[in-house]
Amino acid sequence: MKVSVLITTYNLEKYIRQTLDSVLMQKTNFSHEVLVGDDGSTDGTIEIIKEYQSRYPEKIKLFVMPRESGKEYNRVERSAANRLNLLEKATGEYCCFLDGDDYYLDETKLQRQVDVLEKEENQDCVMCAHNLFLTYETGEKVLLCKAKKERKITLQQYWPLMFLQANAILFRNIYRQNQPTGILAKSFDDNNITFWLFQHGKMYYLPQPMGAYRQVSGSSWNAIDEIQKASSNVLGYSVELSVSKEHRNLSVIRHYPDFRSLYENRTKISKEACMPFYQTAKENHVQEALWFYEFDEEDAAMEKKFESLLRRAKRGYFIAKCKRAFLKVFRLY
Repeated sequence: MKVSVLITTYNLEKYIRQTLDSVLMQKTNFSHEVLVGDDGSTDGTIEIIKEYQSRYPEKIKLFVMPRESGKEYNRVERSAANRLNLLEKATGEYCCFLDGDDYYLDETKLQRQVDVLEKEENQDCVMCAHNLFLTYETGEKVLLCKAKKERKITLQQYWPLMFLQANAILFRNIYRQNQPTGILAKSFDDNNITFWLFQHGKMYYLPQPMGAYRQVSGSSWNAIDEIQKASSNVLGYSVELSVSKEHRNLSVIRHYPDFRSLYENRTKISKEACMPFYQTAKENHVQEALWFYEFDEEDAAMEKKFESLLRRAKRGYFIAKCKRAFLKVFRLY
């Protein structure tokens, strides 16, 4: 099998048909499988997937994670487990994730990404990524990434300021030899997936938007407040340090907006305000994240340390933005 498309769902009956149709419309000269991992949906999502499975039994496979009625689950860890379960089942030489409410816009997406990674001169790339459209319920579409130049990108070039959702990435199936462990396995989401991949090679970037990243009000991300979003991202910061401490400075720069947000809201920080990320950090003894979640604004030493971190992050963030502006002027970004 050449490509495994790994789709994760949870109560997405309104969107899953468009997602599946966008994968099935792909025109390729190779075989690809569609593995769907459902997190125990209680609406009609599973029934719709089974309908498609009956029509394409050789292509679509469904894996359902059971849920106990009334039990409260950690959604961070559930979604990570869902993705890793699909990677375990994948037989493709290449893999790509797709959230069950997002979809492809270009019928040649998979073919183009595989063609890039198959080239001899791109063997140093572990992944090929393309731009995405943020699509809103109003019908508005906005480019996710402002980078316009097709090129190879290193971690040092990407990490300070760039962001592409994992849906945009097709990657070599390195899972068998490089299985995520520890806190990475418990928090295997967009940025952490990309950071993990960057440990094994470069990214080849295509500026064309070939997918839609749906922005749904009330989604798991849009439904949380500023403190929880920053809490999620500093958990990612801790994951990055667990994967590669040598890139600490890059992570400090990337997470400057999160540090600033938590510092500005430091009087409101509590274990409850940082849930469910506090729970994940506590259960897995992630001290870097817990330092932020358990911040005591009356502790002068902690306050001084936080301010020092902010200054360092702000300086690096400013330099990174200047470098990006320079590249834009010369059309190298």
